[in-house]
Amino acid sequence: MAELVVSMQAYCKILLHAAKYPHCAVNGVLLAEDSKSKDHKTLRFVDCIPLFHLSLGLSPMLEAALLQIEAYCKSMGYIIAGYYQANEHLLNVDLNNIAKIIGKKIHDNFPEACIFMVDNQKVSALSVSEVYRIYTFKDTSWKELDKRHTVTEETLEAARSLLTSGDYRHITDFDNHFDDLAQDWRNLSINDVINRCT
Repeated sequence: MAELVVSMQAYCKILLHAAKYPHCAVNGVLLAEDSKSKDHKTLRFVDCIPLFHLSLGLSPMLEAALLQIEAYCKSMGYIIAGYYQANEHLLNVDLNNIAKIIGKKIHDNFPEACIFMVDNQKVSALSVSEVYRIYTFKDTSWKELDKRHTVTEETLEAARSLLTSGDYRHITDFDNHFDDLAQDWRNLSINDVINRCT
């Protein structure tokens, strides 16, 4: 398994999506640098695209979103390499069927794919550690990684700042985009805010 590196932008956007909809399950995909021409020892997640907060497993909506994301990835030199999900209930961090099915579809296209299950109890400006558990597909099922990914203090500080300032209210997922096409699912304005935190 390659070493996992999660950029500040990817980490913060996962957290912001979960914070915007604390009463709902949320999900999204993680984008990584295409490793064909890069070091195969590191899987670097550079961005995250929030998908849904209304209904996570609605196939036509998911298919439409993934087609747009794949086109975006081709233009940027990225690949869809991961999936994240925060379950609806505060104490539930279990890998459910929706996460397994979507994760397996990503794994079929990218064998190093990971699932990030968000722990809702850690979605807070007071969080002192990463907010998710990471799973990889081994043999015939998803297994939690023993080795914990360490989030840098700079990333945690940026996340705290964004949560405290209320910037999570401005993150856009595909449910928002499908309601109003003017809302940009790439979240370029949020990316600028995160970049200013560095």
